[in-house]
Amino acid sequence: MTERKLNKVFLELAEDLNNTARRVLGRRTIGKNKTYGESSGNLRRSLTFNVVSKGGRESIEFGSLLPYAPFIHWGVNGTDKNRGSQYSYKGKQPPIHAVRKWMKAKPIRLRDKDGAFIKQTESRLNSAAFNIARAIKKNGIPGLFYYSKAYTEVIPKWNDKIGGAVVADFLERLQARVDNIVIKS
Repeated sequence: MTERKLNKVFLELAEDLNNTARRVLGRRTIGKNKTYGESSGNLRRSLTFNVVSKGGRESIEFGSLLPYAPFIHWGVNGTDKNRGSQYSYKGKQPPIHAVRKWMKAKPIRLRDKDGAFIKQTESRLNSAAFNIARAIKKNGIPGLFYYSKAYTEVIPKWNDKIGGAVVADFLERLQARVDNIVIKS
């Protein structure tokens, strides 16, 4: 016999956890910047979960196939600032083409030293992208911890449902035999 109710609850929990991680990615703000975090929405859309069987046991694995997903979740230590992450910028810095894509998605407008907007030429945009990439290398990237935050937000709401499913599955398997009579709960 399988734990049918518990499996159903785990799948519902996984869906709720994944949706909450997507919401966490979309609501990160710092100061007046209401769209801090992931600007394109690609990471948010790529978050998935899979049921994996290993050694007769099933588990649920969460994640994204995008190569930069762990860096956004855990953050990256800079050369001057430690973010407490397992990832670090050592000799490399973020690629300028990625910073340019981010600048276009935000959109970033260039200013002169007096604060007036200036014409955005290719060389000025590349120069700004290089300076932003260098600043990211020095200061690192703060982690968004989208799955960690989703986990701490969702799990307390599911404690009763998980416990009820475990008890229901246990009682379904519980039986007593008296001679030829089987007694089930």
